[in-house]
Amino acid sequence: MSAQTAAATAPQFDLSNPQHLAMRKLMADVYARYFNAVDRGLPQSANVYRGMGAGLERVAVHVLNDAQLGAVCSEMNSALNASHLMRSFA
Repeated sequence: MSAQTAAATAPQFDLSNPQHLAMRKLMADVYARYFNAVDRGLPQSANVYRGMGAGLERVAVHVLNDAQLGAVCSEMNSALNASHLMRSFA
């Protein structure tokens, strides 16, 4: 039951909002490219994509002034940073 509650309260895209749809495409691209770089053993490229993810979050919060979208971007950045830390110290 708690997993369902967490999923319901997690930040989500508003699929009726064109800015959310556009950002979703950009985030998917950054996410995929990050893990592709990791799989290919290209840490500098992976860091570039992590930086792009941070940039998307800043755009959502400071340019688009959209806290909900910023929260979704923040979740993606947390996943990329957690992956980076796990791989750095493994």
